Amino acid sequence: MKALIIFSHPREGSFSHALLERITNALEAKNYDVNVRDLYKMNFNPILEAPDMIHIENGKFVRENETFTEDVREEMQYMLESDLYIYIFPSWWNGMPAIMKGYIDRVFQHGFAYSFEDDEAHKRFEGKRALFFTPTGQPQQIDGKENPLTDPIRTLTSGWLFNGNSVEVIDHVFYGSVPYLTSEELDLYLRDAEERIKAL
Repeated sequence: MKALIIFSHPREGSFSHALLERITNALEAKNYDVNVRDLYKMNFNPILEAPDMIHIENGKFVRENETFTEDVREEMQYMLESDLYIYIFPSWWNGMPAIMKGYIDRVFQHGFAYSFEDDEAHKRFEGKRALFFTPTGQPQQIDGKENPLTDPIRTLTSGWLFNGNSVEVIDHVFYGSVPYLTSEELDLYLRDAEERIKAL
């Protein structure tokens, strides 16, 4: 089994990096072949250029560039070869970091991750699963209820990302109040993530 981790956080000492390490180790303990795509270390170009985006001409979806760029093809190949996708990114301004959004803009292209013209994307991703982890500074419980921002963030990220194909989204886990917690409290989050991987 192959796992693909798409990771987005620039600071090495971040909780997100600790989460990446714990999840990677847990996957390897389950004998997954793990590929980590650290977007900041890769200096991934997040900008979708005009020739690479689809538009409509005479009622048909077209793209000026007939083939995807080499860096995008590489990421697409990682996706095709993998059985499990793990996305780790913090919530910034109630959304994902710009470099992660740019990765999605460029890699989750029409004709690959979704299509308005055929069902090839559904066939291509059949049997694949995804799991999301999002650390955030916001508390996840407010007055005993779930933070009202969590569901909209989930809807706009994991809720939409695979609605054009057949990838099963297992869960989108949020870890709240991260900057305000002790190392012992943060370790409980790391253990939770590890247990979720063990339970796959």
